[in-house]
Amino acid sequence: MSSKREEKALLEFKHILDDLMQLVSRSTNAKTAYLYWVNRSRQQFVLETTYTEFSNVMFKDRIGFEKFFLDRFKEINDILQLEVGKQVNREDLLHYYNRVPTNYLTVIPFANNNSTVALTILETEQPLDVKEFEKPISAYRNAHINVLNTYLELTDLYDDQKKWTDYDESTDRITTKLSDVEVLGVMTEEMQKLLPSGGVSVVLRGMETWVNVLRSSRTAESPSIGLMVDEKSMAYDALQKGEAIFSIHFNQNPKRISASEKSSDGATLAIPVLMADKRCAVVLAHDKNPLTFKESTKHQLKNLVKIASLTIQANHDSGDYNQNLLATEYGNFQPELIDHCIQNEIDRDPGDQQIWFGLVGIENLSEIRSRFRLEDLKKLQRLMVKALNPSRLGLNGLIGFHSDYVYSYLLMSRDKNQHDKWLQEIKLDLKDKLDLGDGRKVEVQIQYGSKKIERGAGDMKELWNEVKHSLSSAMRNENATISGL
Repeated sequence: MSSKREEKALLEFKHILDDLMQLVSRSTNAKTAYLYWVNRSRQQFVLETTYTEFSNVMFKDRIGFEKFFLDRFKEINDILQLEVGKQVNREDLLHYYNRVPTNYLTVIPFANNNSTVALTILETEQPLDVKEFEKPISAYRNAHINVLNTYLELTDLYDDQKKWTDYDESTDRITTKLSDVEVLGVMTEEMQKLLPSGGVSVVLRGMETWVNVLRSSRTAESPSIGLMVDEKSMAYDALQKGEAIFSIHFNQNPKRISASEKSSDGATLAIPVLMADKRCAVVLAHDKNPLTFKESTKHQLKNLVKIASLTIQANHDSGDYNQNLLATEYGNFQPELIDHCIQNEIDRDPGDQQIWFGLVGIENLSEIRSRFRLEDLKKLQRLMVKALNPSRLGLNGLIGFHSDYVYSYLLMSRDKNQHDKWLQEIKLDLKDKLDLGDGRKVEVQIQYGSKKIERGAGDMKELWNEVKHSLSSAMRNENATISGL
């Protein structure tokens, strides 16, 4: 519903409730009357409307369940009459000051979807003969319920209309003018709009494994970037079966991507991306509230993925796809994807994770180039990506392509010392030499430049310049040269 129409409908709804309160109060000779909503999510009674003939009355707009006498009656289904001083203490009637002039309370409950959603209280000096006033009270209850249901139906109808209008706008944002990375980025953000307490992750193939490489920018609890896919996970099942899988999580199972992910609650829809009958990605849409996944919402989520898939295919005239959709021939991810991931992490709340971005260059490159043929050098680059892969050491991260023999990386960890530990382990592993086959081994010496990513860390270009400068300085100190910076 548009904001103006919604405001108008809500205002009219409140006016009707005010009028109904006036009518029922006067027809039953109540001296004071009031209506409180029962807000279970916030554990509060919320005041809607009042009527009183006294001057020493002041109602609280909101009051906690445990602090209000109505707490004992929030589950009732039938009209209840209470005597002040017996069933209710006079001092519990907090809306009075100086004196409490009432003796009897008549509590009228209102139900919606089998739950008490509101309570009206009529205060009188004498007991209210419910049978005598049955008609006005019944008319009040029925009118109240009808108005409430009509209001809810109208707002639901308008919300449904707006949802499909918003969906059309979302599909229009995915166009062939975008690059492949931009298509997936727009897709995740548009899908996020359908998941009020959830998020979206995109798993792609690279570094010789399936790994989580993209996530929507809004939620901190979505699976970490660089998380490798386990066999017993929804992502793996969707890739194996080639069809969407929906599951509600019980006791943190099933896992979305990996057994090491921080949490798996609510529900998840795993949608594989197929291009020319090849499984190129899997998109995971998750939300803490399983009721979010209505059939219409699932349909919209699947369609956004399908439109993104068809758009990427339209951008590739050759129709030649392999599983490494956004990875190079060496297995590391394309520069644009790494840029997108970095910007996303700058924009989002990192939670308790530490995030590092850097470049790794080969220090003894001139010596290696002089010893080996082009095919061996290509194999060397593939072996370097495999050696640098953080998941090999049980960590989360991505290895990207910057230029030949220069590798970008993103490393995620809750341990602030993990970055230095990882680099030291990599250096030690490379000293053991990479095997090019036929007994030919090569020792690779590396240098790096890096920066810890902070939320709102600034301009992407500035970040890149800092890291490049850091790597260049490291190379100069070792009298090494490197191209592509």
